[in-house]
Amino acid sequence: MKLLATLRFRLEPRLEASGINLVWEVQSVPKLEWLDPKNALHILRILQEAFTNIIKHTHCTEITVTTAVDGPWVVATVRDNGSGFALDEALTRGGKGLANQLRRAEAIGAEIDWTSSTSGACLNLRLPIQKTLIPTPQDPHW
Repeated sequence: MKLLATLRFRLEPRLEASGINLVWEVQSVPKLEWLDPKNALHILRILQEAFTNIIKHTHCTEITVTTAVDGPWVVATVRDNGSGFALDEALTRGGKGLANQLRRAEAIGAEIDWTSSTSGACLNLRLPIQKTLIPTPQDPHW
């Protein structure tokens, strides 16, 4: 994904300065025809927030970024080897970062989830390969 390559170019110097090794396991995935600049910005902001949270909070030494195809989804995964975090607490009492990631994912028809343990945290962003249109009363084919 060209979007991820741009993100890598921007983040790699910051990660190196923080002493964090970036493992890049991004493979070719199907083109997302629905990915216009507005939707791409949502994806970029979700991933930027993930990296910001990792750098600020996890004390990790390595971040791994992967892509894969899982059925009707392209999955982008960001995993760190840091100290993890309390997911429930971060969603309810933390800052607005995770809530904003969730809101942005929903806005583009994607799914997002997080897992965390004392050996690190993982964000999975599932992007639909093809968007199905949900008819609305304003749609002439409704």
